[in-house]
Amino acid sequence: MRPVSKGWTAVTQVTASKVLGQMRDAGYVDLHDNIVRFLRALALEVGSAVESANPPPGLPMTIRGVTWYSLPVPNDPVFFNYSIYPEEQQIRICDLIWVASL
Repeated sequence: MRPVSKGWTAVTQVTASKVLGQMRDAGYVDLHDNIVRFLRALALEVGSAVESANPPPGLPMTIRGVTWYSLPVPNDPVFFNYSIYPEEQQIRICDLIWVASL
């Protein structure tokens, strides 16, 4: 069993924050809240992985020296990329893609 990390946070960059705001503004408040809870839980999971030297969730890809992890949100039409900053105990979500049905 992995130790539970405390103090890790998820920070959404401008683009991801805008998408979350659009979800809420379009009336998808439950989806917005689910995504926020998922990102908070992911930050703790990533922190535990980092602290125990295990790989974090997601598909890794390195772009200009930064490793990003791509991950879908299970059962929701959303996927995103995040990077890890252990010295700040934080993950940063830069791209959050919401596949809205019309």
